[in-house]
Amino acid sequence: MTIYDYDHVEIRAQSVRELPDVPGRSLSDRLSGFLSLIRPLFFILTPLNAASAAVLALMAYPSLWECLLGFLAVAFASCAVNVFNDYTDRQRDKDIWPTRAIPSGRVKPGEALSVVIISLVISLSIAWLAFNPLTFSILLLAIILGGFYSAFLRDRVGYLSLPPIVGLIYLGGWAAFSPDTLFSSWLPWYLYLLGVVWQAAHIMIYYPLHVVNTSAGSHEKAPRTLFFRPSPQIAVEIGIVLTCLTLALGVFLVFTAALGVVYLILVLIAGSYALMAGLRLRGDVLDRAKGLKAFTALSLFRLVISASILLSIFFAQARWL
Repeated sequence: MTIYDYDHVEIRAQSVRELPDVPGRSLSDRLSGFLSLIRPLFFILTPLNAASAAVLALMAYPSLWECLLGFLAVAFASCAVNVFNDYTDRQRDKDIWPTRAIPSGRVKPGEALSVVIISLVISLSIAWLAFNPLTFSILLLAIILGGFYSAFLRDRVGYLSLPPIVGLIYLGGWAAFSPDTLFSSWLPWYLYLLGVVWQAAHIMIYYPLHVVNTSAGSHEKAPRTLFFRPSPQIAVEIGIVLTCLTLALGVFLVFTAALGVVYLILVLIAGSYALMAGLRLRGDVLDRAKGLKAFTALSLFRLVISASILLSIFFAQARWL
């Protein structure tokens, strides 16, 4: 998972009706709206990707206090970008995602914008005060580009304009603890490449679920990927190739970063599962159940890579102690 929330991570209903505007909402409705707005899963899991780069930069774990501050900096950056995505899409979501927090009336647009601003202040303040100017600059760039993606790049350029932005989170994690080696070591840029390739695979595997049937039985115009619109079949095949490349990059990392056999086994299992799910989808690319399974398998694959890095460094550090 990444610091960004994209439209392709949700199932688009084939027919939706606009929910009525409800002026009075209960406290529980309001709280659930804010909770869904900040994306708790992304809030918790996104920092793991940055953390995997951070521990590789040190080949050890930082202090508990530094871990907590790093987690909060990335988590609130994720929150800011995700909520801004919903804010910019608030009019479109009245027809496409009427149950989201803003179009459903559980959260007002001004309140959502306040969440964005508060999250930005918290995230950037931590990066500036607790880490270093390079980390602050990378995080700020990621946030700006993430907002630009939601407001412009996604619709004008395509979904594949996102992966290079997502990759910045790994560079930021590395720079937080080893800023002097960010441009002298190739390993952080290898992690960046790994993140970019995985994110591109993630997008292409799920792409066919954008192509839904209209009430007349014809297919709706598909969104751009990168200045072009592939057929669902081609999109899945590209996604499978990128999944294979992600698996190869993940496996090769065990040799370049001195990771252990536990890392290798877990990555091979998760990568093989993701690849098999993609191959099953290839036979019926418009099958929503298979599409969601392939998407979930790729999400799990990225999580396993990061978690396995953290686990391997933990075991190594424990032996040194």
